[in-house]
Amino acid sequence: MGKCRWCAAKTRACRRTILILLAGSIVVVALPLRAQVVETAPTTTAQTSTAATPANEPASGEGALIFSPAAAPLPADLTPTGNGLITSALGPNKGPFEYAIHLTIREAYDDNIALTRINRLHDWFVEIQPSLLVGVGDLVKQDTFLAAIYLPSFYRYDEHSAFDSDQHIVHVLGGITTSKWILRMSQDVAIRNNVVLAGTSAERSGLGAINGRTDLDTYNTRLSANYNMTPSDFMFSELKMIRTEYAAPLISSELYGAALYLNHGFTPQFVLGFGVEGGYDAVDFPTPDQTLVQANAHLNYMPGKQFSFDVIAGEEFRNFQNIARGDYSTPVFVISAAFSPNDDIKLALTAMREIYNSAAATAQDYVDTSINGLTREHICKPLYFTLLGGYEHVEYFNAIDLPMPLPTLEDDFFYIQPSVDIVLTRFWLFGGYYLRRQNTGSVSTIDFHANEFGVRTTIKF
Repeated sequence: MGKCRWCAAKTRACRRTILILLAGSIVVVALPLRAQVVETAPTTTAQTSTAATPANEPASGEGALIFSPAAAPLPADLTPTGNGLITSALGPNKGPFEYAIHLTIREAYDDNIALTRINRLHDWFVEIQPSLLVGVGDLVKQDTFLAAIYLPSFYRYDEHSAFDSDQHIVHVLGGITTSKWILRMSQDVAIRNNVVLAGTSAERSGLGAINGRTDLDTYNTRLSANYNMTPSDFMFSELKMIRTEYAAPLISSELYGAALYLNHGFTPQFVLGFGVEGGYDAVDFPTPDQTLVQANAHLNYMPGKQFSFDVIAGEEFRNFQNIARGDYSTPVFVISAAFSPNDDIKLALTAMREIYNSAAATAQDYVDTSINGLTREHICKPLYFTLLGGYEHVEYFNAIDLPMPLPTLEDDFFYIQPSVDIVLTRFWLFGGYYLRRQNTGSVSTIDFHANEFGVRTTIKF
């Protein structure tokens, strides 16, 4: 990035803070009154800072791969291609393309597979998750590159085959870097079939099933540009389209948005900025379409390689089509912090507050406030211990003013997952975990708790 190389370091630090947390963790992809999907394998979900690009840091946290499904760093992932069970015998990669093939198998027991308060169903299940990464260019530095990742998951239950699920996730990432510009694009597609819906009894009944399940497809497209105006000033802009599509009769939505931020580096360690985000939220009937504007401030502080801190915070204003109700405003933020006192210990924390559309046909939105944390310790050469946890508070509000307004609910959800993983060889990982999930709400019908424990293994081929 020419004279503003320290800005590029800030960019990588902002990404790393969030992605270290997300990559090796449970990710609550959706919330009550949406689909409750909890993944215990890593994900490539990326979130961008005002100075960041959508490109991911290594998902293992320490490898060179743009993505790895391993729950702990595999030595074989220090290079994108090779060092696997089969590829290690092929010698150095001399072709223009990089590739990586992994296979993850997980077997677990869950004492509440339907996430219900009563009539709890328990069962053993197996998840089979192959993954394929193909890319061209420098997938380590990610200066100029293009990569595609295919990550299918197949869930099979022992006694309740009605809960079997096939899920297909595709990530496409690319970018170009010049002396002043960083251009990035990302396309994420997730096709989730027959996922459990953790919602109210009314929403479950709309599915025509006691143990509410639905299909959920999400599409996330982002184009961003980071421009160095001076050695200390840089601009970040982004266009995005996010579509969340449920099977009928649930409510789907499409969000079209744009963002523009101006940032100034007072020192190489301290950045301040401000920006605006705007968008149009098209929602299925009966929820009215909405326009939104955010006015945000940005702070990034990275005194050294061991610690980084990034905050985007402000106010969101929503306007509802056809004057369905008065304007709605609430504080919003994305906060991330990472601390690594040495090579063996990693700590990460994220906190977010955002507005989403409810999937129930109740013409409601909700404000989701969440905090998630990760602690990982490399105890000895082959052994890793990881502790994950998170808490979410959800508050619903009516998108339409009615003479007799619908009741607005509140939910509190938390999870915790300790795990231990052993690196058996440079390409083979084996581990076990325990997962506790619990939800309580303003009405008891949405309460549930679930305990899951299992073993998992990942091999790089």
